Amino acid sequence: MSSHRSIPNVDRISNLPDSVICHILSFLPTKQSSATSILSKRWNPLWHSVFTLDFDDQSFTDFHTFRHFVYSVMLTRDPTLPIRMFHLKCGTSPGCDPHDINRFVPVAVKKGIENLILDFTGTSHDFLIRLGPTFSSVFNCGRNLVVLKLKFAIVNVVAQFDFPLLKTLHLAYVYFFGDHTSDFNKLFVGCPILEDLQISNVQFLLSNRCDGGEFKGLSNLVRADISNRCWNMPFSWICNAKFLRVILV
Repeated sequence: MSSHRSIPNVDRISNLPDSVICHILSFLPTKQSSATSILSKRWNPLWHSVFTLDFDDQSFTDFHTFRHFVYSVMLTRDPTLPIRMFHLKCGTSPGCDPHDINRFVPVAVKKGIENLILDFTGTSHDFLIRLGPTFSSVFNCGRNLVVLKLKFAIVNVVAQFDFPLLKTLHLAYVYFFGDHTSDFNKLFVGCPILEDLQISNVQFLLSNRCDGGEFKGLSNLVRADISNRCWNMPFSWICNAKFLRVILV
């Protein structure tokens, strides 16, 4: 006669070190990681120490509720902790307000983020998110950025681009507006070690023809995927990419 031994119900995850649990939580959207606070007193504070913030307004009833959640998270985190990755996806919930977005992102950038992903795909072509001068400062103070991905946005005046560590740059339906030239020359000069470049329907207001100056191109470029209506940069800048795809519409 065989005996059946009961398997003890052991919470092995809760016995893990805090740093390991926080690493696990970093793979979850912030709304889900915050929900772990109800599991026990041990879990309650852990999600506040996660270095990754991932916000998506699609799971909220309206933008007001979403905005309140984002502000609450930003205010309750330990101010001494860095933010390594900041992912913000919004535009699908009613009442989306660019004013709040222009406040979310600069605060995150000041925390030394390395990975910044902004996706406003939910907005219609008639109402792209307009990112004001406060947000535009991201382009000249994001010196720690390694990855920058931006979709569906209008960016006001950008005086300069300064991304000495940037390796991945993806821009889709991004429009740079201003009184001064903000061209591909400035953009790529500011990304000296870029390896992965994706451009889809990006436009600049150009007051001068982009002649490339003394910029010799992106010497570290591994992959370039260009699909653009307006072509304002010398082909020589990207032709050395190991994997190159160019579509001019």
